[in-house]
Amino acid sequence: MGYRIDFAQRGPTMSARVSGKSSLPHAERIAREIAEEAARRTVEQLIIDVRGLMDRVGILGTLVLRACAPKPERKVALIDTLDNSRYHALSEGLAQRRGYAVRCFDDPQDAIEWLQRR
Repeated sequence: MGYRIDFAQRGPTMSARVSGKSSLPHAERIAREIAEEAARRTVEQLIIDVRGLMDRVGILGTLVLRACAPKPERKVALIDTLDNSRYHALSEGLAQRRGYAVRCFDDPQDAIEWLQRR
């Protein structure tokens, strides 16, 4: 089984819901596909929802960094389950040290509210 990305857009925000199985090579492809779709749609804000992605712990940093790299000024909210929140501190901190506007959330509404703040 591979992975699947479902894209949706509302105003300046694009969401990418990722499901299926993951690995490090998949993470790089997933991030590239998300970044390319965000560029094509010229969105300012991005939500990456990985709650449906199996085997994601250990690849989230790669996914987030690669998705942010093409346009570092884009705000990116990663949504995952509360159970995995402890794994996000490292990738969130690394992304922020590189100048990316990234935050991880377990509540989709909190992510949307953060994205809408200027």
